[in-house]
Amino acid sequence: MSIDWSKLESKPEMKIKVDGQILLDLKAKIHDLELELIQHKEDLETTKEILSEKETLIKSLTDKLSSTENELNDSEKKIQSDAEEINSLTNQNAELTDQLVKIKEELSDKMKELETLKNEVVRDVTQRDNEVENLKNITIQKNREIERFKIDLEQKNKEIEDLREIITQKEKEISNLNGELETKLKLIDEFKNKIKLLEVTISEGQSSQYIVDEIKSIMQQKGFLSDREFENLIK
Repeated sequence: MSIDWSKLESKPEMKIKVDGQILLDLKAKIHDLELELIQHKEDLETTKEILSEKETLIKSLTDKLSSTENELNDSEKKIQSDAEEINSLTNQNAELTDQLVKIKEELSDKMKELETLKNEVVRDVTQRDNEVENLKNITIQKNREIERFKIDLEQKNKEIEDLREIITQKEKEISNLNGELETKLKLIDEFKNKIKLLEVTISEGQSSQYIVDEIKSIMQQKGFLSDREFENLIK
């Protein structure tokens, strides 16, 4: 049964009969929209879970970065301590060398007078030489350790840069996911509003078949239905 729209416009309070199939079609359309709304809600929950996982990963990477920086600070302190120790050993070496020179000079000057003490002096000189040699060996070892620490320091710096790049990438991914989340939330609100408008249309007895046909035609032509087009259809 068709609806006399001109008569209905002149007497909006007038009650009219509506074909039951029209109501059934509108009910089916509302059901489809509700199913689509449920699907969008599920997609929203999935997006939220992904976002939570990304945030957890960033926290883990941030903690690792902090730990690496602490290790770097410890290495720098160790290098400084070793450098101070090497400086101290170098000073000791210089002092012992000076002492050795003085002893040799005194030995040369007093060789004839101190012939009886020669063996004792030789032992003393030998001992001093050994001490100097030991200090040289220690200095060489410390220099090697410093080189190793420098290599470790360079490696830690590289690890920190790599972690910073990963964190930057993850922050971009989170920003993109937030954008998608906002878009889906807006889309859900639009579907809710459209469902409410369709329910109002049913209560007022408007022809649902006409609305459905128009919506299908617009979707086939454009691929989407704007809010203005939807509002024009249900006026």
